[in-house]
Amino acid sequence: MKGSEESYSIIVFRGARANPLRLKLKKTTVRYSVIAALCLLVLQSGILTHYIFQRSQLSELDGLRKELATSRERTSVFGVEVDGMKKRMVSLEHLNRKLQTMFGLEPDEIEGVPSSVPGQGGEEFPYEGVSVDAEEVVPTSQNAFSSSNGKGATTHEKIRDIEVGLQWIDAQSKVEKKILDTLLNTANLRAERWASTPSIWPVKGPMTSKFGPRVSPFTGKKALHAGIDIGSPRGTKVRAPSAGKIVIAAYDARMGKFIRIDHGFGIETTYGHLSKMNVKYGQKVKRGDLIGLVGSTGKFSTGPHLHYQVAVNDRVVDPVQYILD
Repeated sequence: MKGSEESYSIIVFRGARANPLRLKLKKTTVRYSVIAALCLLVLQSGILTHYIFQRSQLSELDGLRKELATSRERTSVFGVEVDGMKKRMVSLEHLNRKLQTMFGLEPDEIEGVPSSVPGQGGEEFPYEGVSVDAEEVVPTSQNAFSSSNGKGATTHEKIRDIEVGLQWIDAQSKVEKKILDTLLNTANLRAERWASTPSIWPVKGPMTSKFGPRVSPFTGKKALHAGIDIGSPRGTKVRAPSAGKIVIAAYDARMGKFIRIDHGFGIETTYGHLSKMNVKYGQKVKRGDLIGLVGSTGKFSTGPHLHYQVAVNDRVVDPVQYILD
């Protein structure tokens, strides 16, 4: 009886004529088997849960890897674009410096723009035989390219280089904008002055009398000829050598019919002995405009010609200096 209480009997009927199969299992064996089965089930459930979690983690990690690779690629591309912007900025800097030189401007003349060349001095020695072991000085504009955008650089280093490059571009663009504004103002002023500076022959013809001292054909004495005489047939068109405003269009006993143009910047031109005046006082003219016709009016004229005179700040100068063509 005690043995039956400590074990379980399992009877398996194999048919009507076959003897049944009897199996006896101890209770402790069954208990341990059940416990082992439950432990195995829990273990399998844990393994399955861990596997599912790991699969999700791997999937997320794969997505992060792809995103990181894309970010690295975009960072590299953006770094290359920033480098290109820096190179274009340096090219603009060089161009601005050339234009400054052409316009005769110095960095000190532009507010807020530091001089790129530091002051130097000191005693000099012959170069031959002197041992020089000095560190090469790199221009400030090139320091923007001392980056670590090489293949071995980390993403963090590349991002830092991009930040530094963008900061340099921002600062340099402000400097170059000031320079460009100054150059534009200077160019406009120079263009206005050029448009107002006499530069062409007012009439075509041989020069019959130069500027400067000469023996007067009227008095026979030495006198200063304040302009040049250009021989040309009567009625030949006289044109303004540059832009300006008519300040005199009148008749003078010595000069006959004459015109004076104020070109600004202290420059005035005078045209004498005209047969006809085609402009009036206060009229504005441009380079090449018709202002009158060649004649021989006035006492101080021996024949058809144009007396052409140039004065700068009320002082007569040789008009030939203001003829380029």
